[in-house]
Amino acid sequence: MTTRSTTDGSDVTIRTATPADGAAIGDLFANSPDEGAVSFAPRFSHDPYRAYAGLRPESTGFVAETTADQIVGVGFVSLTEARFDGELRPTALLNALAVHPDYRGRGLAKRLVERRLEHARTRLGEDCVAFANIQHGNDPSRAVASSWADSLAREYVMHPAEPLGSPAESLEYDVHDAGPDERSAAVDRSNEFYADTDLYRPYSPAELGDRLAESPIDEPLHRYLVATVNGEVVAGVFASEMHKLMRLVLESLPPALENAESLPSAIPESEELRMTMLSDLWYASGHEAAARAIWQTVRADSEGANRIMLNYDPVGRLADALALAPDDGAMELSVAVKGADIQSDEIAPVF
Repeated sequence: MTTRSTTDGSDVTIRTATPADGAAIGDLFANSPDEGAVSFAPRFSHDPYRAYAGLRPESTGFVAETTADQIVGVGFVSLTEARFDGELRPTALLNALAVHPDYRGRGLAKRLVERRLEHARTRLGEDCVAFANIQHGNDPSRAVASSWADSLAREYVMHPAEPLGSPAESLEYDVHDAGPDERSAAVDRSNEFYADTDLYRPYSPAELGDRLAESPIDEPLHRYLVATVNGEVVAGVFASEMHKLMRLVLESLPPALENAESLPSAIPESEELRMTMLSDLWYASGHEAAARAIWQTVRADSEGANRIMLNYDPVGRLADALALAPDDGAMELSVAVKGADIQSDEIAPVF
């Protein structure tokens, strides 16, 4: 299905993206940095269409194309399930939205949102929930989100940490990739830890295996690490080695930082982010130190990443367990939601 409109004499069509669009999507992202307080543009080491279409379950892309066959906008949507107000709901995550600077201000971002919402309702039903993550300071994206979302109230933090310069210290806990026989305990305890948390996606051992197997490239992209003591699984985390797919190149800083003596700690001196993303970090009662052991181990074993990024709710339990400083270069984001209310005291951010 396509939609067409004319603005300032240019016809632009919204259509479903195809694998043949990969190079054009990559060029679009490279030339269309986001408009957040700190602006980045991705550079891909693999085909961009394949990267986004295969990164999350049931992902579909849509592009805005001119009559001259130029792709000037793109947005992806991933279909999943997540908890809202204690109820598991069919959910669409809107992500990877970009519009070329020459075509901004023409309503293309809103049209790409509407097309993805239409796709989600067709696939999931009229009562599905849609949400997106909006970086603070990205006023254009926030304005677009305000046009479709019921709420922009809840916030979370993407906390950056530099890799450790030396291996992790000898710890009480053994931290390693979860074996098949450990996944059942890890899943049960993760689901228990986040039982009253909105945006969390509970899963079974088989579903965890499926998530770990998902990769848009010819090598694993995801890992699940656990911390054990005396053979008992007492903490875990889902890790995505995004640096294998792309890097984020710094394009601009706010005026207050342009002449600063040093960059914020979130930004490497190279001005390129190569990230490993952590989500759904949990720990068993009384084992906060196990969460710290996982955090330290991932930072010590960073491989090609130059920043370890942890998504967490700053008012939740992880902030205290890891002693994270809220002003230490963290990136603040809001969750735009349509079709549901976030009622719980804590959320589990989905990047």
